[in-house]
Amino acid sequence: MKRIIVFIPAVLFGLSLLSNPSAPPDSSHMQELSDTTSYWKLAATGMLNLNQVAYANWTEGGESNIAGNTIAMAKANYLKAGFKADNFVSMAYGMTWNNEQGMRKTDDKLDIGTTIGYEAFENWFYSMMVNLKTQFGPGYKYPDDSTLVSDFMSPGRLYLSMGMEYKPDEKTSVFISPASGKFIFVLNQILADQGAYGVRPAEVDTAGHILVHGLNYQPRFGLNLVVSLNREIMKNVIMDTKLNPHNNYMDETLENRWNFDVDWETALNFKINSFLSSMVYLHLMYDNDLNLPTYEFIEGQRVETGQGPKLQVKENFGIGVMIKV
Repeated sequence: MKRIIVFIPAVLFGLSLLSNPSAPPDSSHMQELSDTTSYWKLAATGMLNLNQVAYANWTEGGESNIAGNTIAMAKANYLKAGFKADNFVSMAYGMTWNNEQGMRKTDDKLDIGTTIGYEAFENWFYSMMVNLKTQFGPGYKYPDDSTLVSDFMSPGRLYLSMGMEYKPDEKTSVFISPASGKFIFVLNQILADQGAYGVRPAEVDTAGHILVHGLNYQPRFGLNLVVSLNREIMKNVIMDTKLNPHNNYMDETLENRWNFDVDWETALNFKINSFLSSMVYLHLMYDNDLNLPTYEFIEGQRVETGQGPKLQVKENFGIGVMIKV
């Protein structure tokens, strides 16, 4: 796992260099921008996907359902005289409904960040990055809709990083921070008492009564790398990918201090026409401190046989209406 995590950023970094072999010095680019009337560049994208299926007296079986998913992204970038500020917000929310199961959440994401930098030399900036990742509302262990597994700021992941950013153009960024704080928040006390997402669980007596509540946060300190690329890989097909590995120098287990937590999002956007678009979205996560259950089928029954860290995968495909500003 370590070799893969080290290799992937190296490949993306190489692609960013190859894609800009003759990029002009960033200072001249900034001078060109400074001659314009506005130092801000704003962009926003929204996409709405809807799906509906209805049955009436259908002998071959099936169940009526309605599903919807909305995605919104916005950027506000500032550049003047060597100083830059890149701001973004990314949101997603999805629901599905049917007669048997009622309403269920299918997607929930809130990602806000800013990177402030000052030019050090050609295409490189002294930079500070702040990034918060969480969700809007509660999530449940479906099909059990009474067991809570997540909530707003449960988890919440806050990154505070200082380092250097290589940015040869607006669609390429490589941020490196050897000294980065990562804070895991679990503000829902029920989840915190369970020790969810790696925080310290509650202390209980032999009868199960809570003596000391679980902590609502866990601090981590380590190396942070963020690689972002936005490329048109073929006509009307745009790839937007962001890879974020982070390790923890403070891990109590020495051999785990060079294990990297990985957060990697990739979206392929296919433009159909001015309003219609389709998207394939893939989100991979790996956290060495999260123990997920392992199941086996024993005599026809699905039985939990152990726990351990695992690769988490979320995939989404949709066709819908896209609005760009």
